[in-house]
Amino acid sequence: MRNWFKRISPDREALLANRWLRPVAHRLAHPEIWHFNRRNVARGVALGLFVGFLVPLGQIVIAALLAASARGNRLPAPRATLPPTPLLSPPIYYAAWRTGSFLLSPWRDATGAESVTTGPVADGSMLAMLGSASVPTIAGLILFASVSALLGFALVHLAWRLSLWRQWRRRGGERT
Repeated sequence: MRNWFKRISPDREALLANRWLRPVAHRLAHPEIWHFNRRNVARGVALGLFVGFLVPLGQIVIAALLAASARGNRLPAPRATLPPTPLLSPPIYYAAWRTGSFLLSPWRDATGAESVTTGPVADGSMLAMLGSASVPTIAGLILFASVSALLGFALVHLAWRLSLWRQWRRRGGERT
């Protein structure tokens, strides 16, 4: 997998020479974001998943810039934004709205305001409907982004350890 990533990625000099990337070239020049190790790849995957759920447009660019500033690997971050593709966005946003409504309903009912799950205000305008649905949707998306980032971070660490364990076992078996 490492060789595949290296083969499809642009080289460091080509990125640093790009005129559009000059404002952030000092971040891209840091050697830590160009090496594949467990921490950098896990950090890049977590940032990519977090941005993938929260940012509807420009996910790839934002994930790459965040990975560069957080010294995560620059390759997995943009690729990890792809799970919330346009095909999956409507179910994700609906699930985020339902989850956010569930999480916020006790708080909204306690204030005496209209419940999130019962529907929008009486006039039924589109702006009122969007306003009543946006807070639960954002709350659900923040929860989804945080949980997916934590899971991605943990799964990369686990997969990396399992891969190393298999290599160690294979090496130990060859010696005997």
